[in-house]
Amino acid sequence: MFKKSLLSALCLFFVPFVTAQSYVVYDFTHNRVLESRSPNSVQPIASVTKLMTAVVFLENNKNDKCTASITEEDYDYLKGTGSKLPQYTPIACSELLKAMFIHSDNYAAHALARSAGMSRAQFIKKMNQKAQELGMNSTHFIDSSGLSNHNVSSVMDLVKLAKYSLHKTELKNLSNTRAVYIRANRQNVFMQNTNKLVREEIFDAALSKTGYIRESGYNLVFVNKHICNNATIGVISLNNASSASRSNFTKNKLESYGCATINDLVINDANDENFEAYDEQGMDRLIKQIAN
Repeated sequence: MFKKSLLSALCLFFVPFVTAQSYVVYDFTHNRVLESRSPNSVQPIASVTKLMTAVVFLENNKNDKCTASITEEDYDYLKGTGSKLPQYTPIACSELLKAMFIHSDNYAAHALARSAGMSRAQFIKKMNQKAQELGMNSTHFIDSSGLSNHNVSSVMDLVKLAKYSLHKTELKNLSNTRAVYIRANRQNVFMQNTNKLVREEIFDAALSKTGYIRESGYNLVFVNKHICNNATIGVISLNNASSASRSNFTKNKLESYGCATINDLVINDANDENFEAYDEQGMDRLIKQIAN
């Protein structure tokens, strides 16, 4: 009976949200909107959540030698995603931050939320308090990874978070990291950036965070590192149709405001290796595990 009820509940995750793309092109130098569509539309933001998770962790963790292990507490029981990180192995929190921010690892996000000297519930409360402090009145979090479709925001709220995050040196460095080895005890776990614009060196990022779940579509916060027409330009978009369309949309908008690409790589669905396309496969695995 329990399995049957849980299977029925899981099926609710297959009902798509009816949302349209919303975006803003923002001049962070002069604090002005250059163009937008539905800028105040409240939508699921998926792993863009991890931008706030990183901010709250950096501001609240007082232990420079913090370590955590991936345990059953960190498993994904919403979408059935996995992790390349080993379980029950002490990992420096600084390494978990890299895994979460660069490769969007969900288990790392959960581990960090219970490793900053507070409970996971207290951590989520801090995330919502920070959102209110920044004036993000359309934003609400209920988990630290973004796997829940109840983590919502608007592109204008995310402008406020991006503006604040640009003052975090750690996040600026991680945003522009193409790939990294995560040190986990005696193991080195290779992880690549989920953002193709960074991974393939099409643009340098001052700030970058991707996001995807079925309910949110493909999301991206991207602030270009180099000055374009005397301004720092960022593009924030929610509910793009695919990883490739997310990248191309951002690329085209940046170019239209004078931002030059580093290379001329053509991005399409065929050549866009998407590290976030785990949703359907993970859900299928989760249902099979429960059914058995």
